[in-house]
Amino acid sequence: MGIEKNANGAQSEAVSFQFPVPGSTEWMKSFTQVPTGLFASKWKDALEFTACFLKDQADYVTKLAECTDPAQVLKCQAEFAQKSWTRCCDEGSKIIESARTKLSSAMPPA
Repeated sequence: MGIEKNANGAQSEAVSFQFPVPGSTEWMKSFTQVPTGLFASKWKDALEFTACFLKDQADYVTKLAECTDPAQVLKCQAEFAQKSWTRCCDEGSKIIESARTKLSSAMPPA
């Protein structure tokens, strides 16, 4: 820090601070210890899960539009809820298990 004079002659402390910008790689140095491959694969898994879930929702709306009475609507809703819950549990456990496996394989032997 240094002392600077402005146009009126008043003194102020100059603060040197560099904001992290995409052109500067200094801010990325803190991520070098992070297993980026793990994060990349988990993002891929999460996006694939999201795509499947959105497709299920689109199929549900299409099927819902074909319903002719309230009983069919309730049946369609129950099927969609059960399918969604099952997919969330299955895919979530796969993502967690895969992350656990990759983390344990990345750890140095004790």
